[in-house]
Amino acid sequence: MDYQNPYGNNMEYGNGYGSGPGWGPSPVPDYEKQQVRRTRRCFSRIGFIYVIYLAVSMASQWLAAFVLILTGLSPKLDDNLYMLVSLLAMYPAAVPLTALLMKQVPKVGQPGKERWGIGKLAGFFLFALGLLYAGNIIGTVLMGLAGDIKGEPIVNEMEEMVMSMEIWTILLAAVIAAPIMEELVFRKFLLDRIAGYGHWTAIMVSAVLFGIAHGNFYQFFYAFGLGAVFAYIYLHTGKIVYTIGFHMLINFMGSILPMGLVKAAESNQVIGGLLTMGNVMMMFGFMICAVVLLVCCWRDLHFDRGSIFLPAGKKIRATWLNAGMALFLLWGVATFALSL
Repeated sequence: MDYQNPYGNNMEYGNGYGSGPGWGPSPVPDYEKQQVRRTRRCFSRIGFIYVIYLAVSMASQWLAAFVLILTGLSPKLDDNLYMLVSLLAMYPAAVPLTALLMKQVPKVGQPGKERWGIGKLAGFFLFALGLLYAGNIIGTVLMGLAGDIKGEPIVNEMEEMVMSMEIWTILLAAVIAAPIMEELVFRKFLLDRIAGYGHWTAIMVSAVLFGIAHGNFYQFFYAFGLGAVFAYIYLHTGKIVYTIGFHMLINFMGSILPMGLVKAAESNQVIGGLLTMGNVMMMFGFMICAVVLLVCCWRDLHFDRGSIFLPAGKKIRATWLNAGMALFLLWGVATFALSL
């Protein structure tokens, strides 16, 4: 990567020294070291903050369950209401705390303000749906193989939980609350601070954090893909309402729609079979659309380089090889291992 001179056009880059008498040493080495330190410090802070987010979310759920038991309310609540309280308990403390901590991270750059039409938004939504179904298939196949190696099936706990819940519970927890809170945490709070490190860096960090936060291999692959698409949208438009809306629709199609198909199959095998076949055809249709859109529109995608001028290798190492990110990745490894 060629260096862009952050000090104007009066200094030369490349040989480490100025070209005229009295110029003295070029600032390139010092500039690069400063930017590496700045990048490493920024993303280390972010790694620690998101470990805190996950820890506080988990602790809040445990605390809510403990309070319900202590107050004697737990036996009085049906399973759906108990599950709803448990799921929603993770946000009131964790989300405001994350917002407060992220304000302490120096802001570098900002998302764009592009105006996207309905057609462009619809294209990205179709692409996101294709990634959703492709990622779901990848996770399911890998977990099937892991189950064969383990000698027993690996349960998809999230799927079982969703299938045991009433539609109104899923609507409140998965279709309304989760998309709003998760888009704030993994897109707005994060990308508002790191957009200036370059779109590729910001997108990958958002996608990896979002995927690992789901805590299992079944969800990681589609969460990673969706996180990347949502990050791209927010970085270009600065409209969190777009990604919240997409997230809500996708969670609806990934939770309530399959539940309806299962209930239809239970009530009438013929109708259920036809609906299931139609759903499978729709899934593959969306995946084909995603491939076509990617091939046809890849050249139209724009990834801003940002204001941090570092060689790609050094930027990647500074972003990921630091104490905070190492701790977050270690947390992910532990939670994923426990899910097997």
